[in-house]
This record gives sequence, structure tokens and C-alpha cells, in this order.
Amino acid sequence: MSLLSLLLNVLWVVTGGIWMAIAWLIAAVLMAITIIGLPWTRAAFNIANYTLMPFGRVVLPREVV
Repeated sequence: MSLLSLLLNVLWVVTGGIWMAIAWLIAAVLMAITIIGLPWTRAAFNIANYTLMPFGRVVLPREVV
């Protein structure tokens, strides 16, 4: 991670990124409790992870089989 990415991630977390990540974690836990929400639980955890530290990451598409 570059110095600029680190600086932007710290600024992001301080200005509200932590609350967004916590909200996604709560949503993931609520989805895990319900049977209907189980397919989306892992996606919500991944979104929380990307929301916490968004700068310096690259999203790559999966190959379609």
C-alpha cells in the first residue's frame, strides 16, 4: 500500500468510513440470522471489508464459465 493510499484510508476512516463498515457488519449479521439472507451474508462482509479500507484496492471481474 502506498503512502497516499494509507493517508486516504486514514482520512476515510476518520470522516465516517468506520460507521459505514459497522453498518454493513450489522447487516451481515442480521442476514446470517435469517434463512432468506444467507446467500447475501458473504457479500455484505466483503462490502464491509472494502468499505473500511477502499483506497489502494483493485476489484477484478471473475471469469464467466
